[in-house]
Amino acid sequence: MANIRIYFVFLPPMEKIRIILLFGVACFALCLAPFFAAAADCPPVQDHCERTDTLRMIFAGDVMGHGMQITGAWRDGGDTAYCYHPVFRYVKDYISSADVAVANLEVTLAGAPYRGYPEFSSHLSLAVALQDAGFDVLATANNHSLDRRKQGLERTIDVLDSLGIRHTGTFKDSAAWRQDYPLLVERKGFRLAFLNYTYGTNGIAVESPNVINRNDTMRMAADLLKARALQPDVIITFIHWGEEYRNRENAAQQQLARFLARGGSHLIIGAHPHVVQPFAKIPATDRDSAAVIYSLGNFVSNQRDRYRNGGIVLDVTLVKTDSVVRVASCGYEPFWVHRFPENSVSVFRLIAVNDFLRGPSKYIISETNRKLMMQFYEDLRLLLPNLPFSGYYRPEAEAHDE
Repeated sequence: MANIRIYFVFLPPMEKIRIILLFGVACFALCLAPFFAAAADCPPVQDHCERTDTLRMIFAGDVMGHGMQITGAWRDGGDTAYCYHPVFRYVKDYISSADVAVANLEVTLAGAPYRGYPEFSSHLSLAVALQDAGFDVLATANNHSLDRRKQGLERTIDVLDSLGIRHTGTFKDSAAWRQDYPLLVERKGFRLAFLNYTYGTNGIAVESPNVINRNDTMRMAADLLKARALQPDVIITFIHWGEEYRNRENAAQQQLARFLARGGSHLIIGAHPHVVQPFAKIPATDRDSAAVIYSLGNFVSNQRDRYRNGGIVLDVTLVKTDSVVRVASCGYEPFWVHRFPENSVSVFRLIAVNDFLRGPSKYIISETNRKLMMQFYEDLRLLLPNLPFSGYYRPEAEAHDE
């Protein structure tokens, strides 16, 4: 070692610099050697990034138009016009937060005279308010589709078309049915196919050339085949069925739900009983299961009896990862219809019960109505033990923790 030091001392200056540089390069290479060895053990870098898309859908029940709702809308319009916007004031943020919001329009928009049961016709401002609240699609096939006969069916379609609201279930003629059914909605990279059917029209015959989709399994099978040919990510069937005011589905509903699931429907959304019925998952042919809510109950109405004075909104989030779609979450929110007098006329406001529970100060509600609302809320929790809340209305403290 001493000889090396002596030799280095007597070297010319340029030679010394060359040796020092070579020594430094060698040391640098030794330091990097472990890194290259580890890199050799890593898997190759993928030439593409995994893409994940999400879509949130909500489904509301029966949009009714009873006589007291009509007079209430006139009062909300200052006794000079019909105005339904205040009805949805407290729930607009929730509805509009969804990527796709769907409801069952169980009235006609047939023009004057504006009346409720048994032959419903609401002012078109109801549709305007539904759109303003955030609804994108309305199902129109139900037992009240022909309350104002052919003219009412066609004017309802004209009003919705003029507002740009997508709809399905009733059609002016077979040409429109062939062109527009199933209804295909494309949003955020997802393709959704909507089907809509009703058990009947209260004994009123359909006049030619109008078309109303009926609960006919042969027709449904053909429609499901046509829907699958559109290559949607999800097929959704909105169906009018069941027994009014009964909290449980009947055998016919169960049988038809199994038929729809086997045919390819992913989500089956029920209406007509005017009360909430159970949620279930049922076997399907090409996947593990399909989801069915047998009845969403009333979204807004003047029905005040227990179980009928509200309904639920089903809240479903889809996730698509590299073209594979799955349900990421499925929950619900309870909505109660608050009816109260304003200058001797009853007006209506929808209340999301979980929003009331987290912050009741913005609501003015009598103790009697509060008790009725909480009874409705507890009834739902007993009826839907297998379906969680959506989580949208979290306690304020929890939301601030994020």
